[in-house]
Amino acid sequence: MPAATSAKAPSFSGEREDLLDFLEAFEDLADENGLTDEQKCKYVVRYMSVRTKHWWTLLPAYATKDFTKFKESILAQYPGAEKGVHYTPRDLEQLVAKYANSNLSTETQLMDYYHDFLPVANWLVTNKKISDVQRNRHFWEGLPDSAQDLIDERLEKMPNYTHEDAMDFEKVLEAGRYVFAENVYHGRTKTHTKAA
Repeated sequence: MPAATSAKAPSFSGEREDLLDFLEAFEDLADENGLTDEQKCKYVVRYMSVRTKHWWTLLPAYATKDFTKFKESILAQYPGAEKGVHYTPRDLEQLVAKYANSNLSTETQLMDYYHDFLPVANWLVTNKKISDVQRNRHFWEGLPDSAQDLIDERLEKMPNYTHEDAMDFEKVLEAGRYVFAENVYHGRTKTHTKAA
């Protein structure tokens, strides 16, 4: 098993929503290395902070040396952790507001937004917390006005484009990447004034 400081070591952020992913990653690695249940119990706490290690080793299931029971006991300490990562519509709204008030103006910044937006929005759609249309609308709203102007100019060249419907966020991303790549390539920043 890799040392706790190794880049190959599984890591736990301490956040409830990351716990299930951590335990699954640890189990996969432990199985690859042929660890017994007793060894899994011993090794899993090596990847914890000192505080969390002390807490976990005091759980009664730790003494059983049965990793399945120990894992269940750990998950029980973090209500909702057994569901893995989960988000609320409020999480998405906060993310969108953060980017809407940013200076997003390059392809790299657009991709940063997309990478932050995608897991939250897709989780919410998959779990029927928001619709596809709401996801598209939120993605657009997360773009600062100046970025919306530039991207809208590009989207207007697409057939069947209408301002009334929220364009599919992947198409908005594609248009944004084109616009910002062009701006970087030509070393200029385009300006566009919205029609009243």
